[in-house]
Order: sequence, then C-alpha cells, then structure tokens
Amino acid sequence: MAAHTTVRRWPRFVAYLPVQCIPCGETEQRRVAGETLNVAAGGLALLLDETLPLGIPVLVEICQEEPVRGHVVWTDQRVRSLLGTKVAHGVAFEQPVDPTRVGRWVHRGERRSHVRAQVEIDVECTHGETTVDGKCLNLSQGGMFIATESPIAPGTEVTLHFKLPDPFDPLSVPARVAWMSREEIEPGATTGMGVLFLDLKPLEAAVIGSLVDRLDAEASAPTSSQSSPPSS
Repeated sequence: MAAHTTVRRWPRFVAYLPVQCIPCGETEQRRVAGETLNVAAGGLALLLDETLPLGIPVLVEICQEEPVRGHVVWTDQRVRSLLGTKVAHGVAFEQPVDPTRVGRWVHRGERRSHVRAQVEIDVECTHGETTVDGKCLNLSQGGMFIATESPIAPGTEVTLHFKLPDPFDPLSVPARVAWMSREEIEPGATTGMGVLFLDLKPLEAAVIGSLVDRLDAEASAPTSSQSSPPSS
C-alpha cells in the first residue's frame, strides 16, 4: 500500500458522487466508473473498479460535468466491498478548480443524500434487548421510513439490519429515530417511524446512493405507453 505523505493545501469535503475516470495516453479511450469519497479544489479521493498506475494522467468527470485533468498520486489495496471489488485512489488536479465548483459538488452530494426512492425492504430494528420488525417504504442516503406497528420513541438510537436487492450484501447501520407516526392519531397516516443514519461508512453510503439513483431513475423514466405515439 502506498504511503499517503502529500501535504493537503485545500480543505476536503465528504461527498459521495458518481464519477468516471478516463486514463489518458491509452490506445483506446475507456472509462473507469467509480464513486467519490471526498473532494477538494486540489484533488479528490475516489473508489474505482480497477487499479490505475501511479502517476498516470487522467480526466475525472464528476456528475457528467466537464472533466478535470489530474494525476493518480496514491492507490490503496484492492478490497472486497459491498459494491464489489474496489480500489481507493487519490487524484491531484493539474490546476486547482474554482472553489465554487467544489461547493457545487458538495451541494450535489448533500442533495443526493436526501433523494428518496420508493422501495419495500424488510428491516429489523434493535435497541438494547428489544427487536422491532418492520418494512422500509422509502430510502435515501440520509435515512429511511419504516412501517411498523411498534414504532420506537424519537431520539432513540438503534441498529438497523436489512438486505438491499441483489447484488448487495446485508447491512447493519446505526441510526436514530427522528419522528414517528400513528394511524390512530393521524388518520390516513402509515404507522411507523422515520430514522436517520448515523456515521454511515463511505462504502455503505455508496451502496445506498447507487441503489437510490437507480430506483429514482426507473421511477422517473416514461413508460412504454407514455413514450409511444398513439396508434392511428
């Protein structure tokens, strides 16, 4: 594993965003998909599907924006993660980007964390010796709503155990109950609780973000009946 001895001149901000890394100088242009871990005006850290050579020049495309040219300055060991086999990389930009662009990336990361997708996932919620079973009805990088007949009081810290759709592995995530609802108090409401994730690990955030992005895109896509012209 390469030592990370570079002195950081630019403040770094946590941001989990889809990224494409394009190695320069190869015979055929190809794109290596990944996810950012943190961003700064001078560079970023990211997870990629394969290991790129140290020093190789790359074009980094974040959120389909105009690519930024940089160089790979460090790589980490290849690890088996919830997203499959990934490799952490550090990329230093050849020229610092405008801080307002970094702010836009951070804002997109924050906005992405609040995008909610409709999904039905069984969830086991534990706190102390108590276990509550429920079903997640919507999911974001920031938390989920769990339908359950036994909602837990707001402010309680819990551990959520749930399995996302294949190919992802099961997750155990610390969370805090933010609010609860009861049908007998609010007619028409679903009895359950809203929970916020606590200390979500980068790989967990990447997994949830990837799933939410896919579900949100599928929900927003026009159906065949909407996209096809009426028959004569």
